[in-house]
Amino acid sequence: MIFCYPRTSDPSNKAAFNDVLECCITMVEARDTINQKLHEGELPSRSYRISADYGGVEVARSATSQSDDLFGPIMNMCSKINSKALPNGVAIGDGLYHLLQSFSLLSSLEENYYHFEKIVMPEHQQAEFNDYPLYSLQKNNNNTSFSQSDWQLEQQQSSSINILLVDDEEDILYTFKESLASEGYNVEAFVDPMEALTYYAKSKPSHYNLAILDIRMPGLNGLQLYYRLKAINRNIKILFLGCLWNADTKTRSRRTQSCN
Repeated sequence: MIFCYPRTSDPSNKAAFNDVLECCITMVEARDTINQKLHEGELPSRSYRISADYGGVEVARSATSQSDDLFGPIMNMCSKINSKALPNGVAIGDGLYHLLQSFSLLSSLEENYYHFEKIVMPEHQQAEFNDYPLYSLQKNNNNTSFSQSDWQLEQQQSSSINILLVDDEEDILYTFKESLASEGYNVEAFVDPMEALTYYAKSKPSHYNLAILDIRMPGLNGLQLYYRLKAINRNIKILFLGCLWNADTKTRSRRTQSCN
């Protein structure tokens, strides 16, 4: 699969480069969920590598094909880089790496949980890449581990249900929070998904029993947030909030969908 991000043609467009990074991270973290679904269908697991670099590409279109063909030196380099990524990992070329470092792209959360590390290649392979540095994008595995006895003790100490609520629309956020709180639930509500993820990461993995997430949110959407939360605690229950538009009445209604 090949992804091209035309908006990165402006090297000062921080949001465009952030999309590239988020795409790579989300694909890596989606693997466990994908394989879980494959196992349910009695299919074998799948592993993959992701590579990314920066440069111009040429686009070729054919009247007999609905797909565009991309070619150019950077495409060749991305193909070579891919083989140097760890299984289920990300390899980034020097061109993209230096652009990412030229501005403070990573939020404080991502700096804590992800880091770039130079890929050390054998001497004979360095000539193949013309001494072109490569970097791996890795996730710091510094979350605190809790034993089964710790989890049981925490459950005994508190019989309440803790809910993480995230929605970028403040009026909806307030309505849901007040309704849940009136039923006796402990609710932590956030309008900013990145702020919610930061708060969640600092809590014990078993603290929250449920996360209620809006799907359409700027910066980090509900699906991307889902994979981040699952990466920290696979047992967290997820409830998605979506919206349906009625074209005839021009009204909008909310619907929910659970995802374990």
